[in-house]
Amino acid sequence: MKTGTVHRAPGSEKHKATALAERYARQVVVPGIGEAGQERLAKARVVVVGAGGLGFPVLTYLGAAGVGTVVVVDHDVVEVSNLNRQCLFSEADLGQPKAAAAVRRLTALNSEVHWEPVGATLTEALAVHLLPGADLAVDCADNWEARSALATAAWRAGVPVLHGAVAALEGTLAWLAPGASPCFRCMYPSTQEMVEPVPVLGAAVGVVGSLLATEAVCALCGIGTRRAGELLLLDLERGTFDRVDAPSQPGCPLCGGSS
Repeated sequence: MKTGTVHRAPGSEKHKATALAERYARQVVVPGIGEAGQERLAKARVVVVGAGGLGFPVLTYLGAAGVGTVVVVDHDVVEVSNLNRQCLFSEADLGQPKAAAAVRRLTALNSEVHWEPVGATLTEALAVHLLPGADLAVDCADNWEARSALATAAWRAGVPVLHGAVAALEGTLAWLAPGASPCFRCMYPSTQEMVEPVPVLGAAVGVVGSLLATEAVCALCGIGTRRAGELLLLDLERGTFDRVDAPSQPGCPLCGGSS
């Protein structure tokens, strides 16, 4: 497991306070956020799995919002085929580890955030190591194994997970909360085989990733009316959004299908 150092810039406390007040001036006047919500964001710890297409808007907006600690997990390196949708990266980053390259860019965006790069494949054991103290995990992974590992470890640790996925012009977003919704294994009871390359439009990934980021910030601030176990289905070709209840599988090996 490769974990990077925490990135944070020094500076006088008075200067920091003034700069932060200016940075978040438009955000704190949003109904339901205020100074109390901003403080909640500053104290929050979020684990984001995947620094690619979905991870780009999630990480960018969590950082811009002032989330205190963001763990960035990605085992991959930047490839030229990533650049049409993974806009954290540029041609200068080709061949570089994604987690480290993402944190370099994100630190330039907001150096007050504790950015923790983890350049490793997410396994259940690694997730168990990263989740203690987390308020939320966001699933931006591009493979079923990492999604399942995160969902399983988070469920057992009592950490809610925001799950997002995109294929071509269709997207899915789900809010999974232990004890309040069906689990990931209820939604996907068997291993999912992915077809390579997965068709995807860069802007479509940006839409779903931005929705994930909005849900995450609202949840951390304690605002909104999201309902655990509800799936948001997006058809961006037709321009439609539908909400359905996530299925519960009787006898599910993780949650028992009783949520």
